[in-house]
Amino acid sequence: MPPNVANNVLSLYRTLLTGADLSIWAGDTTGLNATWHNRAASLKSAINEYCWDVSYGAFKDNATATTLHPQDANSMSILFDAVNTTSRAESVSSNLLKNWTPIGAVTPELPGNISPFISSFEIQAHFTIGQTDRALDLIRRSWGWYINNPLGSESTVIEGYLQNGTFGYRSSRGYDYDASYVSHSHGWSSGPTSALTTFVVGLSVTSPAGGSWKLAPQFGDLQSAEGGFTTGIGKFQAAWTLEHDGYSLSYNVPQGTTGEIVLPCLSAGKYPSVTIDGRPVNQATQLQLVGSSVLLVGAGGSHTIVVS
Repeated sequence: MPPNVANNVLSLYRTLLTGADLSIWAGDTTGLNATWHNRAASLKSAINEYCWDVSYGAFKDNATATTLHPQDANSMSILFDAVNTTSRAESVSSNLLKNWTPIGAVTPELPGNISPFISSFEIQAHFTIGQTDRALDLIRRSWGWYINNPLGSESTVIEGYLQNGTFGYRSSRGYDYDASYVSHSHGWSSGPTSALTTFVVGLSVTSPAGGSWKLAPQFGDLQSAEGGFTTGIGKFQAAWTLEHDGYSLSYNVPQGTTGEIVLPCLSAGKYPSVTIDGRPVNQATQLQLVGSSVLLVGAGGSHTIVVS
C-alpha cells in the first residue's frame, strides 16, 4: 500500500518544519534550517500534485486511484499548512462536513467510528482558516454529546465511539470487539482544550517559552471567553467580551515580552476605533489593516483594549 497523505503530513512534513524552527532556537549553524525547509517544500509540492482529487475537492488517502478521502489527512493538511492554495483549504473544510452526524464526524478511514482524537485536528483546521462556527459546531456535536451522556464519565473525554452511539470503538480493527478496552479518559481526545485557548481566546506563544506571543480572538456565536497558561517565564492570560457597540479585550503576559495582536474589524475592510488602557491608538502609525482584521504590536504586562 502506498504511503498515505496523513503519514506524509504528520510524520514528515510537520516534523521537518518543526525541526527547522528548533534548529534556529538551538543555535544551529550548519544550515539545517534551510535544508529542512527545502525538503518540506518539496514534500508539500508532491502531496498537492499527486494526492489532490480535483473532482472531489480534497486529498485522497494516497497517490493511487483510491476514492478514500480521510478525515485525518485532510484535517492535518489545513492545520499544518500543507494545502497550497486558500481555495483548496476552503474546499477541504467544506468537504469534511460530509462526514458529520448529530453526534460527531464519522472518520472515512475507520467506517462507522467517531474519533475525537482525529476530530481534534479537524476543529483546529476549521479554526485555522477562520471557520469558527464550524469548529464550535463540531465541538458541541461530539464532545458535548459525550460530556452530557449519562453512560459516560460526564467529566473526561472518550477515546472513540460508534456512529450508532455505542462505545464499541474500533471493534473490528485492533480491539477484538471488546468495548471495555475503550478509554474514557483519553488525553489524545482533548483537542478542544488547546483549540479554545489558541483560537477562541486567541492566545498562543510564537517563540520559546513565550518571549513573543500572538493574540487573535475568534468570536463565533459566543459572547465571552477567558483562558490562559503558564510557561517557564510566567503566566499568560487573556479574556474578551462582546459589547453592544464592539468588544473589549484584556490580556496579562510577562513583562519584557512582545506580541502580535490581531483584532477582528467590526466592518470588513474598515478601521475600527481602538483604545489601549484608555488611550486612543493612532490608526495611521499603530494599526495595519489586513483583510477583515487590524494588526498592532502588543507590549508585555497587563492591558485592556476596547474596539468600537
